Amino acid sequence: MKHPVQPPDERQRLAALKRYHILDTDPEPAFDDLTKLASYVMGVPIALVSLIDESRQWFKSHHGLDATETPREVAFCAHVVGDGGMLVVPDAHADERFADNPLVTGEPRVRFYAGAPLETRDGFTLGTLCAIDHQPREATPEQLEMLRALAGQVISQMELRLQLQEMRALETLKSEFVSVVSHELRTPLTSIRGALRMVVGGVAGELPVKAASLIGIAERNTERLVRLVNDILDLQKIESGKLELRVSEHDLGVLLRETLGNLAGMAEPLGVRLSLDHQGPDVVQADRESMSIVLTNLISNAIKHSDPGGTVILRAQRDGDDVLLEVVDEGPGIAAVDQHRLFGRFQQLDSSDDRRRTGTGLGLAISKAIVEEHGGAIGVVSELGKGATFFVRLPSG
Repeated sequence: MKHPVQPPDERQRLAALKRYHILDTDPEPAFDDLTKLASYVMGVPIALVSLIDESRQWFKSHHGLDATETPREVAFCAHVVGDGGMLVVPDAHADERFADNPLVTGEPRVRFYAGAPLETRDGFTLGTLCAIDHQPREATPEQLEMLRALAGQVISQMELRLQLQEMRALETLKSEFVSVVSHELRTPLTSIRGALRMVVGGVAGELPVKAASLIGIAERNTERLVRLVNDILDLQKIESGKLELRVSEHDLGVLLRETLGNLAGMAEPLGVRLSLDHQGPDVVQADRESMSIVLTNLISNAIKHSDPGGTVILRAQRDGDDVLLEVVDEGPGIAAVDQHRLFGRFQQLDSSDDRRRTGTGLGLAISKAIVEEHGGAIGVVSELGKGATFFVRLPSG
């Protein structure tokens, strides 16, 4: 029996293999489908995705064979790794390299073997997609070409698998980073905001006009940072699947009146009137806290984009089997080409320097996620110069 040789770049080849994090993983349909197809194309009972590490050949997929690995020194596939190129053995009994190989003289009784190399984009052969029969045979050029093409698909699946792993790892890292940084920011920002409010409230005595103006700017910007951190935490919680809705029956009128009452302090200084148009229903099935966030986002946006003397209407009514909530403003409206951007992250269509119109750019994205978690829908109807109507449609049951 001829032992396979190691390629001259064995250390780099093993590193290339290990970067895929595929050894000793569970079976996966994508690879099993390829070995089934290889078995069919080659007309043989056994097809394997074989990967060669330091001491063994390990099968990511093993169609027609129960074994999951063999020693490297007896592996036909190790010859492909060592010599390069496709290996075809029509009759192992008549081939001095393999005639006394234990895989030939014993199970799985290899007579015919064809192995196409699994070659990475940077030129390392990791193993083979191989076809095995218990009888000697010849393979046609077309069959061998198909086997080579399927081997290319194995590598493509490995690359895709690696990319998905890297994306999941990056997403986890990003999520953890956002959570840690946001939590670390929230405590000092909340403390700073409280201290500034006390100074504005006169705890340190009356401030000079210029100092009071500067303190007021600092307070407003600190408030904006606190909102941004809270919104990022809310969005991160939703995207990580940690948003827990406690859906129950609530008095809709009470929810609407409380939300408008909480925003009166924002609307009055801007000269904006808030109006409630509640035509029913009397109750709604929802998570009260989450829906309060949604309505607060929509109404506060409407206030920010209303001129002094304008009116923002909060309307609730039945629409078939659904509950329809609408926030109507008399603002400048939204162009049709911009409306699709509204519910994305960090989207702010108003680029003016007017501070009363600034926001985090996350409120509508958070609102969309919350509404969809309720099984509902959110959207906008608007024309330039004619205000905007943001709507939330919730199932009544």
